[in-house]
Amino acid sequence: MAHTAEILTSAIVAVGDFNPAIFSPDWMERNGLIGKDDADSVREGPQGKSLLISHQVATFETKWFALQVLENQLSLTSKDALSPAFKDLAVSIFQMVPHTPVTAVGLNFMGHYKLASENEYHRVGDVLAPKDIWKALYPDEMPGLADLTVRIQRGSRGEPLKTKDEKRIAVQASDKIRFGVFLDYNDHHDVSASDEDNMMPGERVATLIDSKWESSWQDAVRVFDGVLSRALSK
Repeated sequence: MAHTAEILTSAIVAVGDFNPAIFSPDWMERNGLIGKDDADSVREGPQGKSLLISHQVATFETKWFALQVLENQLSLTSKDALSPAFKDLAVSIFQMVPHTPVTAVGLNFMGHYKLASENEYHRVGDVLAPKDIWKALYPDEMPGLADLTVRIQRGSRGEPLKTKDEKRIAVQASDKIRFGVFLDYNDHHDVSASDEDNMMPGERVATLIDSKWESSWQDAVRVFDGVLSRALSK
């Protein structure tokens, strides 16, 4: 039986050299990135409490996304049910700032999964992080999985890596669901310019997000279900 997340969100994070001051709700509305209702909710509604625009940081949120821009990082996070509209917003933002230097982009998906029982909850942790070593070191105490991260790279051990791109999958206890498991999928892409690439940095990022985000989403769901299914079958 496939496991379905109780909560599934996404974050698109870019590393580069940004000018936070330009990323205001007014700028986004003026350029057609968000509608008047979203902009008004930030300027006048309860979401306005999150609004901060300065030369060092820009941060605000609407009902369906949160945006934070620092001088070295841009992070766009979904707050509502996932849809291609979230990806489209990220693509449009980078199309509007084509000259912004960006060196890396992470396509992230985060899922909280409710398990059927406390026994299943502990079984996942015991399979992914066997306790024999820790019980030997702490015979009178109780070890438990707190945070496990696995890195996936293209290549073979002992050989040069084929690319700087990589994936990282993290497993933790959910802080939102009792006896729940939180899984985090980070699909990291190097977007440095190559000799064969004459695209501007923002265009390169927009193209990557547009072409990779939905397949990363599908892969994250596949991996999350695979981790839980295989752990619970042991």
